[in-house]
Amino acid sequence: MAIDVYLQIDGIKGESMDDRHKDWIECKSVGWGVTQPKSATSSTGGGHTAERCEYTELMVTKLADLSSPVLLQTCSSGKTIPKAKLEFMRADGQGERVKYFEVELENVLIGSVQSAVSEGDFMSENVGLKFSKVKFKYTQQKIGGGAGGNTSGGWDLASNKVA
Repeated sequence: MAIDVYLQIDGIKGESMDDRHKDWIECKSVGWGVTQPKSATSSTGGGHTAERCEYTELMVTKLADLSSPVLLQTCSSGKTIPKAKLEFMRADGQGERVKYFEVELENVLIGSVQSAVSEGDFMSENVGLKFSKVKFKYTQQKIGGGAGGNTSGGWDLASNKVA
């Protein structure tokens, strides 16, 4: 099953021809994670105490495109990019595409770019994005189609507070 996910990075042009995501980067897969490490100073009652959360790099797999040389250069330079955004789309049952999940990143660093190609295939890349602030938004899909209510959350890693 093909996924319908698009990445927009400030100043970096992709090749998407999608009418709602023109010049964005088309993603083949996306993944991220967050952990809450156990504190070295647990309570005397045996409970856990919270530390600073740890986010993994947000990993995007994509095919080589216009963005490839710029991503490699930006990773090499260590330049911080103000914003990046991912939009996850799906069909709503009425033939329309709706955005059901959104990720917004701030103070983005291209942490890694790994390129590979195999026989009979097109070159692909795994791109790792580091960031200091992240916001998530999920939009519910109505039974009859279209978007319903939503929930959101986020974290500011610099201040260790809700974003």
